[in-house]
Amino acid sequence: MQTPHRLTPVAVGRPWGGGRFGTVEGERVGELWLTGDDARLDDGRSLAESGLAGDVPLVKLLDVGGLLSVQVHPDDGLARAMYGPGSVGKHEMWVVLEAVDDAQLYLGLAPGAGVDALYSGDAETVRSAMRRLQPRRGEAIDVPPGTVHAPGPGLVLYEVMQRSDITFRIFDWGRPRPLHVDESRRALRPRAVPEPIEAAGGVGRWTLSDAAAPFRVERMRVAGDPVVLAADVPMVVSVVEGEPELGRSGGEKEWPLGVEGYWPLEAGSHWLLEAGAWTVAGLGEVLVAASKS
Repeated sequence: MQTPHRLTPVAVGRPWGGGRFGTVEGERVGELWLTGDDARLDDGRSLAESGLAGDVPLVKLLDVGGLLSVQVHPDDGLARAMYGPGSVGKHEMWVVLEAVDDAQLYLGLAPGAGVDALYSGDAETVRSAMRRLQPRRGEAIDVPPGTVHAPGPGLVLYEVMQRSDITFRIFDWGRPRPLHVDESRRALRPRAVPEPIEAAGGVGRWTLSDAAAPFRVERMRVAGDPVVLAADVPMVVSVVEGEPELGRSGGEKEWPLGVEGYWPLEAGSHWLLEAGAWTVAGLGEVLVAASKS
């Protein structure tokens, strides 16, 4: 890749989808898979066809219009034990992009609650067994394997995870989808109760992902001067707000478009960058996701 590649995500319908991203086969879109295998680069290739899918974590946007299922994911060891040596678990994290005033999110067990309450089959009992949070815009939330969780309506989440789709549903609020009772009991860690990280203000650069996560997620807010963004693995850049500019480190004028050697990026766009040194300048905020090298 000689230039950054704009990513065109894949829309996935979900029963809890909020619908701001339209519909797919009559179902409201709940997820945009920014780096799914079928996501497209601006040269027409899918990410899988480019050979780069395995080099970046799975990055999604979630538009949550209803409660997700109460669910849990396995770690790498359990995934291999259950599905074979090539399997991986699912460590994930969220950055809250939007949250209505009364938005809620369930994360971990409530103080004093027992695991069995999650399997009662009664919606109010299940709710009471989970810790209820009121997420705020900009918060980062780590969700390590084994953490019971269920985001609620009124949220737009930026989600980064291992490239795994192993989800064990514990309770699904009456939806006619299969549950995974035995599997989820094996995966669940009752003491996994992570705390959200509040958004920092001002201009700067912050690591949002937990040190134990197999990926790295950063927030960058720029206001003028270029900031170097470097890695020896490909990176995914999502523009949260503003119109920042992207360039090679040093500002070399090597693109046919752009201002002063920089590629202009608009809010809501998503880009795949090759490994190396880049710069982010101008005015805006971006999220950067990459696998750990």
